[in-house]
Amino acid sequence: MGESQIRETLSAFGLSTKEVDAYLAILQRGEATTRAVSEAAGVSQSYVYEIATALAERGLVIVDESATPTKLRARPPQEAVDALSMHLSEFETAVESVYDQPAETAAGFEVVHASQTVERRLERQLARAEREVFAIVPSNAFPAVADALADARERGLTVYCLLAGESAESHVAEMDDPGRYAHVVRSWDGRPPLFVVRDALGGVLASHGMLTSRHGRGYALAFNQNEVASGFFGNYVSNVWPMGEQRFVAEPPALPATFELFRSGVTAAALHTTAGHDVVADLDVVATTDETVRQFEGVPIREVRQNLVEPVNNAFPIENSLVVETDDGLVSVGGQACGLGPYYEEYAAREVTIRDA
Repeated sequence: MGESQIRETLSAFGLSTKEVDAYLAILQRGEATTRAVSEAAGVSQSYVYEIATALAERGLVIVDESATPTKLRARPPQEAVDALSMHLSEFETAVESVYDQPAETAAGFEVVHASQTVERRLERQLARAEREVFAIVPSNAFPAVADALADARERGLTVYCLLAGESAESHVAEMDDPGRYAHVVRSWDGRPPLFVVRDALGGVLASHGMLTSRHGRGYALAFNQNEVASGFFGNYVSNVWPMGEQRFVAEPPALPATFELFRSGVTAAALHTTAGHDVVADLDVVATTDETVRQFEGVPIREVRQNLVEPVNNAFPIENSLVVETDDGLVSVGGQACGLGPYYEEYAAREVTIRDA
């Protein structure tokens, strides 16, 4: 089975039958003379030199011309696999450079096994983010996403980041400016899977060590579907985010400010109220019971219920809402994004404008 699998795989990489025969002759011996390979592969000795050059260029063998006669040595298995993987990575880069991506389908799932591909999917998701990024990243993999997070922060997005792993706390402590990368930075010494989601629409979920292990062993799921993104987010914000300790939080944003993603507005309101500021909200809301549309203008924010920044005061894991004072008394407003509305609050709002009282 081993030899047939090698033949099939190398043929898929474009090696001819004679090149495969020659490689197997070298592989089975560890090293061989050109004459031995010629006899085993059934080709002329002069042609063996040509084949050996091609195999060397692919990273499969080493041609030792300092020996007499010339020796052909098979590279160790992992080196050979790494060399072929590099060709695949270069091929993927070339394909992506000319690929005209069609409109995304509703399903939008992709299982990924190569670490280089995971990095590209992360870069793509973060580049497409328009309002919010939520990231749980192994601290030793942070360099792979640091620039993209900084770019998202510079574009004015709300960014949450939890660094995980044994060195997470020290990694945050060594940052010159955590605020360059996120509004809120936490650390935890646990080892959860890597998780990045943007705008509650799409993201990447990957094995904890996929970007840092030598050979990128593991799995990843890239997704572009609101229901899936929201489900994953709910799990991570409920079960992983609270495990971290807040290491940095940005200053409250300047007001007035409009937040197209309601959750970002809740975070901003939390920062302002924690700082002792009195703030009001402008909201176009929909009643969760009968879908009645109402407009709240300049309603005082009396309470902010959430768990993304300290102090947390949510009554249930994914609660993220504002309690505002209206003419009818106190009402709770939750976020509604892409058709997913709250199931606990009295009203839903897609966006919110926050102003000084």
